[in-house]
Amino acid sequence: MLKATKPDDTPVKSKHVERLVGVTYQISARYDIYDAVLRKLWSKMTEKDWRTTIKALYVLHRFSVDGAPDHQPALKARLRELRRLRDKRKEKFFNSKALLTGSTSTEESAGYRAFLGRYAHYVLLRAQCFGGMFTEIAQDPPQPKSKSGSKKSSSPPPPSSNNKPITQTRLKAEHLQASKLLLKAALDCKLRDKSEECEHTAIALERVVADLMALSSAVALSLTEAIKSSNKPGMDKVLISKWCEFYSQELMKQTRMTMKTCTPTLDRWSLFLPSRIEKKLDPDLLEIGLKFADEEDDDEEVVEDDKDEDGEEEKEEDEKEDTDKAEDDEEEDKEDENVDDGYEDEKSYDDEEEDQDEYEKEEEDGDDYDDPEEEQEEEEDGYEYDDEYYDEDEY
Repeated sequence: MLKATKPDDTPVKSKHVERLVGVTYQISARYDIYDAVLRKLWSKMTEKDWRTTIKALYVLHRFSVDGAPDHQPALKARLRELRRLRDKRKEKFFNSKALLTGSTSTEESAGYRAFLGRYAHYVLLRAQCFGGMFTEIAQDPPQPKSKSGSKKSSSPPPPSSNNKPITQTRLKAEHLQASKLLLKAALDCKLRDKSEECEHTAIALERVVADLMALSSAVALSLTEAIKSSNKPGMDKVLISKWCEFYSQELMKQTRMTMKTCTPTLDRWSLFLPSRIEKKLDPDLLEIGLKFADEEDDDEEVVEDDKDEDGEEEKEEDEKEDTDKAEDDEEEDKEDENVDDGYEDEKSYDDEEEDQDEYEKEEEDGDDYDDPEEEQEEEEDGYEYDDEYYDEDEY
């Protein structure tokens, strides 16, 4: 570690890095070796010389890329855990601000420090999200091994990841988000001017471009398998379409452009990139994958149309029910009015009978007395006579 991070202009020697990374293949994954390694690397990153800092970042980058696959989950977990803790100086581990604050700034190293900040962001993001040559995307997660000598259990074994759709194992939504962030961070690592160019920065840039090529190959490999098995139950076709869109419109275009622009710079430092990307997605399969989103939209529109038709039918039924109910209410009102009219007729008829009875009663009562005017008229006419003066012979 001391030889690999020596503060001089000599780049990190490959034999020193191979010895460090080779330890991960010699020690079982049951033992956590990264706690001590990461603490030592952090102490080197915070030294004043920027050359020691960039060498320590490069070593961490190589651990993430070339470390043993069995140790990759431990590296990601330990790095995330340490970033929540503080060191002896009360600074959080692998804090980018503390990393840049520790190194001294001079006019000569100002450009290197600018690249150092962008490269540190990329390496920490890459080490936390992906391991190896992006095995999280290119390969199915390994199955847990059963302990040797253990008794056979009667319970059935857990379902294999091969039975799950690829959108739940390799092409996850979180992998897509992490890939987008990593692509953006990788593009920021380009050398912007001559003040940032030196052998240390060129070696770091070469590893970044190699990562982009490996990411493109891993995505192409998984998308080929996903599109061919798109009819598998549980497959998220919309997510596959998003991966295809990211691959065609962002990842491949930016990777090719980065290879083209960075090759002259790397050639000056005798660093050579592969001439082409190892794995590519077939154009016909890519076109099929891009259409998955349109198919899902069409299905959703059909479902929405069916819902609208059902809603219209329900609305018509409700309106019909309301109309029938209104008609029934009108009929009930008419019946009530007829009942009321009959009641009034009966009442008026009763009143007429009562008036007739009163009139007859008055007539009966009128026979008991004579009207004075009528008596006077009778006297004038000579019709009035009295029994007392009546004499039949005289008459």
